[in-house]
Amino acid sequence: MQTRKIGPLFARYTIPALIAMLVSGTYQIIDGIFVGRYIGSDGLASINLAWPMVGVLLAVGLMIGIGIGSHISLNRGAGDDEKASAFLGQLPLLLIVPGIILSVILLFTGYLLLDFQGATGNVLHYGYDYLKVIAFSAPFVLGSIAVPYIMLNLNAPRLATTFMVVGALMNICLDYLFIVHLKLELVGAGLATVISETTAMVLALIYIFNKRSPMRIRRRHFAPRLDLSWKICKNGASSLFMYLYIGFTIVAHNFMFMKYGNSVSVAAYAIAGYLLTFYYLLVEGVAHGMQPIVSRFYGERNIDATKKVLGLAMYYGIGGGAIYTASLLIFPAFFAGFFVGDNEELRIIAVHAIRIYMF
Repeated sequence: MQTRKIGPLFARYTIPALIAMLVSGTYQIIDGIFVGRYIGSDGLASINLAWPMVGVLLAVGLMIGIGIGSHISLNRGAGDDEKASAFLGQLPLLLIVPGIILSVILLFTGYLLLDFQGATGNVLHYGYDYLKVIAFSAPFVLGSIAVPYIMLNLNAPRLATTFMVVGALMNICLDYLFIVHLKLELVGAGLATVISETTAMVLALIYIFNKRSPMRIRRRHFAPRLDLSWKICKNGASSLFMYLYIGFTIVAHNFMFMKYGNSVSVAAYAIAGYLLTFYYLLVEGVAHGMQPIVSRFYGERNIDATKKVLGLAMYYGIGGGAIYTASLLIFPAFFAGFFVGDNEELRIIAVHAIRIYMF
């Protein structure tokens, strides 16, 4: 970071982070494609109704990963490797304790939250099946979100991306096995996602805690420290509230669609949401790619370099968004086709949903 020019440095971190975010997003998008084609609109609707609860796990995982990662870079930039290691040592505590708490909450409230949104019959059954799998695996879900962001701050953006690609390819194979061949429906979709994400997380943890890592973690660094945990949560809180806001918005839409429409309406909204998620992942990949560089430069008090990195991120994030949105508005049927299969009713409503939602 001290020798490279801003442009190449931005590319070195942002391109792998961009790929990593897209790969991460494929877990949900691939599930949507398999569910839409082999289970139908009820399956798509059930995943969308369950997503706000799953989104809470994603929000907490992002808070942990970004909080720890940014403090690692800030302290390494300031030359305090001991404190950076202490921040990393809080990872097990912040995965296990919130993971168990959220697991219990999802198991006991998931059915009620699905019912509140208007889920009935197969939609309610599918949605709770999916939630149970995710709930029992909550600590692993948190880790699968948090750990790749920590790797970005340990000078291993390409390796983090490689591990996520391995997980995404595994997810495709397991979705095909569990949904198409074993007919496990939404239980299969949940199992495929959890197994794949956990595999990528374990590979990343092996790197973080072995000799190749640029940081040496000792036993003393794992001692729980509430002051460091509070700083981690505070630094990652913006991502937490962003995801909670998205989840609240989806609950409101689902409630109205189930009241004034039906499961096909929710399924069409889910397809539009998947396509919006693809762009969101692109721009968040840019944001997370710039984060280690910005944290390091800010730790060194190099404000001019920090502003240049931010300018590049805005340029590519907004420009990419304009191109992607135009493509969706011009060719909505093409993009909807990935999810709807032979369901002509869903195709017609999905095309309308994409144009209205993406406008």
